[in-house]
Amino acid sequence: MTPHIKLQQTILAMALAAIYPLQASAAPSAGVAQFIAGDVNVRRADGATTALVKGKDIESGQAILTGASGRAQVRFTDGGLVSLQPNTEFKVANYVDKADPKEDRFLVDLLRGSMRAITGLIGKRNRENYKVTTTTATIGIRGSGFNVGYNPDGSLGVTTELDAIEVCNAGGCVGLTAGESVRVINNTDAPVRTNVRANVPTPPPEREPVNVGDKVNSTGGAAIVQTPTTPVPDPNTGTFTNLTAVAHYHIPPVNLDPGGNFAGPVTSASVVMNTGKVSEFESSGNVFKPTVNTAAGFFGSMATNDFIGWGNWAGATKNGATTLAELHYIVGQATPVLPTTVGVATYTLIGGSAPTSYTGTSGTLFNTSNLSVNFDPSGLGPQLTATINTSFGNISESVYFSSSSFTGSQVRGIFTGLNANRAGLIYNGNISPAGTFSGTAIFQAP
Repeated sequence: MTPHIKLQQTILAMALAAIYPLQASAAPSAGVAQFIAGDVNVRRADGATTALVKGKDIESGQAILTGASGRAQVRFTDGGLVSLQPNTEFKVANYVDKADPKEDRFLVDLLRGSMRAITGLIGKRNRENYKVTTTTATIGIRGSGFNVGYNPDGSLGVTTELDAIEVCNAGGCVGLTAGESVRVINNTDAPVRTNVRANVPTPPPEREPVNVGDKVNSTGGAAIVQTPTTPVPDPNTGTFTNLTAVAHYHIPPVNLDPGGNFAGPVTSASVVMNTGKVSEFESSGNVFKPTVNTAAGFFGSMATNDFIGWGNWAGATKNGATTLAELHYIVGQATPVLPTTVGVATYTLIGGSAPTSYTGTSGTLFNTSNLSVNFDPSGLGPQLTATINTSFGNISESVYFSSSSFTGSQVRGIFTGLNANRAGLIYNGNISPAGTFSGTAIFQAP
């Protein structure tokens, strides 16, 4: 081929490329932003940053940054969820969802701030390929729900909500079961168990000095002041009187009270909370307060009318006098109008406190537990069947109900959120030869 012909072919190829540019193949979506509030941005792999909006795809290699008032929730393609709190930097380091346990990856970095996570199918197919890396530790899952956040002093708090996780760094590994927490001081000292949950607010970002114009300081120079930041109120902190509360507890010594006692569900209960953690609630004129708070968690927000919280107090008091043990509670904003859908919907387990026996022994709530609900108002009315599987034993009970709260002999609870998209219950089962076990379980609609 002559050089002249080669030159013609090269010019032709360049012209065709200009007319029909090749489209770069889009990276597969790792997930989608299904909730955005406040200042939230996404940083692409090339370093470019743009505002993140609801419905936007998130790709592997991208990072999400929330501002002082920013919050975001991402649903990944495997069904997993990650909720990011204000002042957070979260990177999807390596995400692969091919329905292949050998190739699947969920590797993410939490560089600052705090997050809550619920494991999707990748963690169930191969839990070794699900990791959350922080500046001081790596979190591996053995269950399906946990919280992690940096404290103002730079330490890291980690709490598991369901089943178990493992927190590791150069100093060693600590395994946590449902409701347990650790604090990680640095990347060389082993994680330390603590009763303080990882549900802590992140510090506000530092503000640059602002010149205030013609004002002067004592030396005659331009006055430089720090612009004050306005704190963002926590919608889940304060005293609330529009909640429904239900509890179960024992009265020591255990040989006097092997069966335990239910309180509620009581509508319009008064509840005192701090960042979603219950510090006091009133039920039927009785005031309950913790003396030993061993577990707490919540979903939703009082601001969006879908709050539901739960916990376990190893020790508590009633009316400041009666001593209680192993009190499990649920509080929430009851669904105002129930659906009327005909057909069975199966709710899946997303959280809850670990079950305890009447003697205080802790057990495990298995994720095979579920709630089947038919909201059909005809006949005897709506009906639910709760299936609770624990290391102490199993419970299965069917209950008819006519409002957002339900009462059975072994399970009691409430529906919360729009269209009753979540449900929480307290269960009470028998341990042979005498006595009971109890716990809380939180379910999500399909």
